[in-house]
Amino acid sequence: MSSDSFQYRALYEYKRERGDDISLQPGDLLTVSKLAILTPDYQEGDEKNPTGWLHGTNERTKEKGDFPGTFVEYVGVVRVGLSAGKPWPRPVPPTPGGPQTPVGPQPPGACASGGCGLGDSLEQCTVPDQAPAVVLRLTEALERPGWENEPVHRTLLGSSAPINLQQALDTDPAAVECEQYDLAVLADTLRAYLQELPCPIIPSVLYSELVYTAQEIASLEDCGQQLKRILDSPSMPQSNHQLLVYLTRHLSKVTQSGGAAQASARFLAQAYIEAVFKHSHFSADVNPDHHVKILEALIVVGGLTEMQAAPGRQDLHFGLIYESKA
Repeated sequence: MSSDSFQYRALYEYKRERGDDISLQPGDLLTVSKLAILTPDYQEGDEKNPTGWLHGTNERTKEKGDFPGTFVEYVGVVRVGLSAGKPWPRPVPPTPGGPQTPVGPQPPGACASGGCGLGDSLEQCTVPDQAPAVVLRLTEALERPGWENEPVHRTLLGSSAPINLQQALDTDPAAVECEQYDLAVLADTLRAYLQELPCPIIPSVLYSELVYTAQEIASLEDCGQQLKRILDSPSMPQSNHQLLVYLTRHLSKVTQSGGAAQASARFLAQAYIEAVFKHSHFSADVNPDHHVKILEALIVVGGLTEMQAAPGRQDLHFGLIYESKA
């Protein structure tokens, strides 16, 4: 058995006015039980254009209460209790910019904490704090002088990543002398590191919308631009986003490098999809071609770009504090 709920995305900020209300921030995902919508006056399709008050759960804050339906947009249906043996359903078409997130069992080993579904906190879907620094250190080493003349990512060595190198990167990435290693070894270490991360790089709250976008938008350029907008969502943990910035930006450079290092965006996407999507929500039941297209499209458009930090915000980079620049 499964029970359906409807999901909405907040378009505007709403500050709680009464004790039963919940506050909203733009981008918040709200889940509303179908039973809460089925009033005596309900007509089919009313859930897509709510005009009154809705009662549901803010997936960001986990608060339950009332909020104005005119402040949100309809996203689609989420289903609880899907059998793990059934194929993953095609996501319902979202309204522009709105994610679809089926809620259900995750593939085995999806998260060290037991899963990163909508019922878990955002922190449980966040990669380790040092992960972006590790990826940046490896990609910088891969782009050392003369790298264009070597087949950096064209030889997949499989299990050549030295254990001591991976351990040193986990401890202090800035102190590791990556330049002593062959480029192919560094590339293999990068893939191995990403694949062994304990949590998904792509949060489950965004995964379905990424897949839907890959299915529906034929142009790689247009698809990539839309994927970037989705990944800029407040639902994307900053460390996960920063990691993808460094990875996709590097892979985009590879496609433009010339010489022996150059490889196509599709080849690179195929080389990295297992590392990027291994733990993603329902990824085992999705056509892997969609995963390839997601990563390929991001590479084609030059990779993700840095999130613009609020004025005065400070970030940690290799253990040093610096003021973010707009």
